[in-house]
Amino acid sequence: MFIFYLHSIMIIKKTEIITSNAIYAKWLLFFALAQTYISFGQLQLPIYTDYLTDNYFLVHPAMAGAQLEGVQARMTHRSQWQGVANAPSLLTINAHGRIGLKSGLGTVLYTDRNGFHNQVGASVTYAHHINFILGNRDIHQLSFGLSAGVLNNTHDQAQFAPDLGDPLVEGNQTKSNGFHMDLGLTYIRYQFYTHFTVRNLIFKGQNISDNISLDNGKKWIANAGHFFELNDNTSLEPSAMIQLVEYADLPSFDMNIKSHHSLSNLILSFGASYRFGTQPNANLFAGENLNQDHKQLTLLTGLKFRGFSFFYTYSHSFEEIQIAPFNSHQFTLGFDLYSDKFRFFPVRGIF
Repeated sequence: MFIFYLHSIMIIKKTEIITSNAIYAKWLLFFALAQTYISFGQLQLPIYTDYLTDNYFLVHPAMAGAQLEGVQARMTHRSQWQGVANAPSLLTINAHGRIGLKSGLGTVLYTDRNGFHNQVGASVTYAHHINFILGNRDIHQLSFGLSAGVLNNTHDQAQFAPDLGDPLVEGNQTKSNGFHMDLGLTYIRYQFYTHFTVRNLIFKGQNISDNISLDNGKKWIANAGHFFELNDNTSLEPSAMIQLVEYADLPSFDMNIKSHHSLSNLILSFGASYRFGTQPNANLFAGENLNQDHKQLTLLTGLKFRGFSFFYTYSHSFEEIQIAPFNSHQFTLGFDLYSDKFRFFPVRGIF
């Protein structure tokens, strides 16, 4: 969902910390206010392999401000089913940063289009960090995060054929809103990290198609990974993710491997992710649920140069039943914003 560039700072004067935090707070406030105009459902942001592209905050709220200084901003665009009209596409924008020594703030905006359906969502996050070690080489940190977000679903039926004869098709736009709260926990000890998040811990909203309440939409997500230093310039990062959706009771697993290569100010990353599990497809008759194994391979490459990062991922799915060849392309742009008064020192094993 992983590269996460966790940084620490040299110990500096308290007055300089306060000045820097004010700058970061203004950046985060800008992102949050920009998103409230689109704020106000089906169960929020989908999870692909975004977390592998220096973007763990998109999945886990406890990662807000996990780096010790600066503001990290990320933008992703994902397109699927190449060559198919109105194919699914996803755009996300997020930013998060440290406020003081123990707090983090973050915000996420996304729009998810799929045929005639469009979901827009926004959320804000607060995280609390407990530092057991504060230095410029190692880190030992326990973090808690809480997110609150809103969603708007729009289903455009204006282009449907008028002779369908379906009483649920009104021939106009139907909309629904939703509200959700997510809770997360992150533990980082040197080169090891683990995350646990409950999405939709609280969810209030309606399903557009059948007008039922979505009260059992919790998603349980767990991650773990470790950096192994092969030499001074190369490290290997195996990691894993498991997802379980409450209403479907169907788990999904990700097995990941990444390598990181440091070349002066340039950091190159290469990786692969294999997702497998079971997903529901259709219910043609009462009591008959047609499920199939879900198998997907993702390849990724990326670079980071000073405060700029870029990643590309390609995913290919191997389901036996497909309406089109399932492949997707995703691009991620990242910017790390910080004051000239501060220099970043990578945590050992975590670039």
